[in-house]
Amino acid sequence: MSDLVTYYGQTSRIDKLVEKYGNYLEKLDRETKLLLRIVLSTYVFMQQEPCSNYPVSKALEDVLYELIIPDSLPQDLLDVCNQLEGLTIDEAESLLEALQHQLRWGNAQSIKQ
Repeated sequence: MSDLVTYYGQTSRIDKLVEKYGNYLEKLDRETKLLLRIVLSTYVFMQQEPCSNYPVSKALEDVLYELIIPDSLPQDLLDVCNQLEGLTIDEAESLLEALQHQLRWGNAQSIKQ
C-alpha cells in the first residue's frame, strides 16, 4: 500500500489537488487531513440517498455544525473542499484511502510519546 494519492485513483480533479498540495498532500497538516476525512466520509454517505444533490460544501457545513469547530478552521480545508466540488464517489473513496494510509502509517501519523 502507498500513501501516494494517485496510487488509489487518478483523475484530473485529483491531479489538480496533488499539484497544489503535493503527491502525498504533504502541504496539509494532520488536523486538516483528519477533518477532510470526516467531510469526505459524510459526502460519500450522503451520496447513497436516492436523487442526492449533496455537494462537498454541504458536507463541510454539516460536519462543522455537528462538531462545533471553532472559528480557527484551517483555510486549507476550505480551499480543498472548494476545489473538490463536483467530486465523484470514486474520487472521494480514492482520497479517503490515501488519507487513511497517511494518517495511520504515512506522513500524517500521530506522534506517540
